[in-house]
Amino acid sequence: MNIINFLNERIFWGIPMLVFFIGTGVFFSVKFEFFQLNTVKILKQTIFQKRDKSAVKDEDTLSPFQTLTNSLALTIGTGNIVALGTAIALGGAGAVFWMWASAIIGMATTYAENFLGIKHRRKASGGMKYIGGAFFYIEKALGSVPAKLYAFCCVIASLGIGNMTQINSMSSSMEHSFGTPLWVSGLIAVVPVGLLVFGGAKVLGKVTEKTIPLISLLYIVGCLAVILIFAKDVPVVLANIVREAFGFRAIGGGAVGAGISRAMSWGFRRGIFSNEAGLGSTVTMNAMSSSTDPHKQGLWATLTVFFDTIVICTLTALPILLTGADKAFSGAGDLGVNLASSAFESAFGSYAGMFVTVSVALFAIATVSGWSVFGAVCTEYLFGKSSVKPFLTIFVIFAFIGAVMKLELVWGMADLMNGVMAVPNLLALLVLGVRDEEFLESNPTP
Repeated sequence: MNIINFLNERIFWGIPMLVFFIGTGVFFSVKFEFFQLNTVKILKQTIFQKRDKSAVKDEDTLSPFQTLTNSLALTIGTGNIVALGTAIALGGAGAVFWMWASAIIGMATTYAENFLGIKHRRKASGGMKYIGGAFFYIEKALGSVPAKLYAFCCVIASLGIGNMTQINSMSSSMEHSFGTPLWVSGLIAVVPVGLLVFGGAKVLGKVTEKTIPLISLLYIVGCLAVILIFAKDVPVVLANIVREAFGFRAIGGGAVGAGISRAMSWGFRRGIFSNEAGLGSTVTMNAMSSSTDPHKQGLWATLTVFFDTIVICTLTALPILLTGADKAFSGAGDLGVNLASSAFESAFGSYAGMFVTVSVALFAIATVSGWSVFGAVCTEYLFGKSSVKPFLTIFVIFAFIGAVMKLELVWGMADLMNGVMAVPNLLALLVLGVRDEEFLESNPTP
């Protein structure tokens, strides 16, 4: 744990890495004329567009909307509830501001990732029509060794970030709300995870296009209900978020510097954990799209970041801060989901925390299933198609292990893998951002 903390704090999530993430996002934001600030027009070119003329008709592809819901299944998970709570507990209210910042500049990074993902995807040997991933454009930009290193880190990350952390959050939440033993929660999770994991991307797409909008809508309604009860305090909370983001936190009646770097570090770290902009993970899902236009699919991908962090994370943060649930933080055992549960319990009574528990469980299962596809594609890239089923078997076993592991170790490993994955991905994006002529000429500005 000490070694992992050292690597995270000093190397992978210190100031240099934050500058790398922010610098890459700002580079593409400027290059693409800050298109992400015009979300209404992005929606018109994606969700509200009647027909994508570039799309091919093939049952072995996913519709652009299915790629969105699959990507949301991969990103809208416990990161929106547990990671958000962790960021507030360890970085203060100001961490929320930096999560917003990570999302805004991350939308530009995500567009770049998925533009290149569509451009460099390849025909699949079976199952889906196309196979893709960040490792293909990393190979183009940096060579095969960095690409294989990235894919290997992704396989490890899929077992940790996209699997154990999610099920760990689910089991911890069920223990908090229902007193369910951790191992029982692990067994409960394994059944739906196994069915979805071995069903593949097409089955997952059919499930997520129906369930993710419904689950998200129910959770949004629940959060809005809490916010409405404490509506008069919303301006004060928003002011605190901005004030603490820049290092000023009210202590003992006076404003003192509380460390801008701490709020920024936890905000970006958990923001990236939540929306995965800069990690290249959503590229695999978007590469399966029926769309043949890199620009169109890139815009669809940016919506993942918008809905994940700007919408869902904000709606989680406000109830926690409005009810003062963050003030009751008393140690590692309270990280994450317990803060969200406490917020709902403050508004509606002890049983309301169960609503958060159910939400966490559903989000966790969806996220784990989405990451299984990502891990399987990376495994196939490294070891061939015959390695996929053994990987998926190991993946389901790790889902159970995650339910009973120590919380701090799981999250520490997740942060470490995020950092390792980001380095070759961001470097490849910058290399192709100045070298790829088609990429240079693309213009996502609606």
